[in-house]
Parts: sequence; structure tokens; C-alpha cells
Amino acid sequence: MAHPRFAGSVGCREADSLAGVDGGVRLRVGGAGLAVARMDAICELYDAVFSEPPFFWRDDESSLHRARLSGLVEDPTFGVVVAEVGTEVVGFAYGFTLAVDTTRWSRLIEPVSSEVSREWPGRTFVLFDYAVERAHRGRGVGRGIHDALLASRREERATLTVQPTAVATKRIYEHWRWRWLGQLEGGAEGAAPLFDVYLRDSLGDLAVG
Repeated sequence: MAHPRFAGSVGCREADSLAGVDGGVRLRVGGAGLAVARMDAICELYDAVFSEPPFFWRDDESSLHRARLSGLVEDPTFGVVVAEVGTEVVGFAYGFTLAVDTTRWSRLIEPVSSEVSREWPGRTFVLFDYAVERAHRGRGVGRGIHDALLASRREERATLTVQPTAVATKRIYEHWRWRWLGQLEGGAEGAAPLFDVYLRDSLGDLAVG
């Protein structure tokens, strides 16, 4: 079976405002360099979004998130999209290619089929973190970020986790062709005690070029 070329870092390129994104919002697609350059702004927005209901927020989550992101940018498969209005970051999403020897699928509380859990180089992209500033929600900014990041990838499919209490967020993902797979525990340094796991079986509808 032929598999797609392994996805390396996508490199930093800029795009004009995309269709469906409100005026003045610019989406920048890049790799580690872009994330490092905008690290403080990304972390500030993460804290603002996820420290409010319906999300679980632990006292040390701000520092844990920064540490996680600082580690992720070392991964050569890391990719990010940043939404900006002027110099202000109003949204972001980032992730990486899932390793062939991942334990992700075995950590689900209920087992999944081998068809789902089997990995090969470049099969699965992990949409690791994703947030939009409150004032820019409902304007197409979130969808623009989501589509731009996934369109920049070469993997066949993608996975993400979301806190079970974020019901509205889960409905949006389901509308965007994500399907619920199960749940996994967050672990000692997880952002929450429990997560719902979603899978998008194909990225082909978002491919460019």
C-alpha cells in the first residue's frame, strides 16, 4: 500500500484574508519559527480562552501549556496557523504528525479497532491546541484557521481531543466532519482529567495544490 509522503514542517508563509474570514484578519501558516515569534501572544490567548467555563482549568495550567508548546516546536513536523488583526493574535491552531510508535490509541478507555490504531509514517496529524478570541467567534475566523492548518498538511487524517464539558465546541467539530472515537484520561500533567477523542478520517476535502 502506498502511503503519502511524510509531512515535515510546513514553513512560514502568509496568506491574505480567506473567504469567510471577517475583514482585517490575516492568517499566517508556518512552522516553529512563527510559533516561537508569537509564543507570548499565543500563550496569553490560550490562558484567556481556557481559563473560562466550560473548560477545566488547573492552577498550573498556564506554565504547563507554555512548556508543552516549547517542546512541540522542537518537532520537525510541527505546524501552526496564527490569525492576526494588525499585530494582535486573535486565534491560533497547531499540531504535529503522530509517531508510528504512539501510545495514543492504546490509552483510550475503550479499545478501538486496529484499522483506527495502526499508524505509518505520515498517516495522522494531531490538532493539538486551537483557540479563537471571544470577540472574533462566529465570524468564520475559527473555520478559516481550522481549514488553513489542515489544508497545509500531507497526512491522510487528523485527530484531536476536547474537554467533555465543551458541548458547543464538540458540535462544531462534528459539523466539520470530525467523529467521536472515545475518551482518554488526561494524566498527571494533562490540561483536564478527561478528554473526548475525535477523528477526521480524511483531509482530502481541504487539500490545496
